[in-house]
Amino acid sequence: MASWVFELLLVLYYYYYYYYYYYDYYCYYYYYYYYYNYYYYCHYYYYDDWHYYYYYYYYYYYYYYYYYYYQYYYYECHTYYTYYYYYYYYYY
Repeated sequence: MASWVFELLLVLYYYYYYYYYYYDYYCYYYYYYYYYNYYYYCHYYYYDDWHYYYYYYYYYYYYYYYYYYYQYYYYECHTYYTYYYYYYYYYY
């Protein structure tokens, strides 16, 4: 299995257990599919070192770090994430 696929599945595992009580299945699926689609693109294209945090942080803390990181350094990526989050969350 490609390393990025493994990392994606690993973090999705943490997502599922943390947000299980807050999102129904369809919101969860579309929200995270598009979130990671854009997140991984930005991570891969702009900066390829900090993905190792996958292995060291539980998701709640990692999410805070990710939000902070993109808000201040890669606002364009964060904007895409926000757009898709609201679109798919409210649509489904």
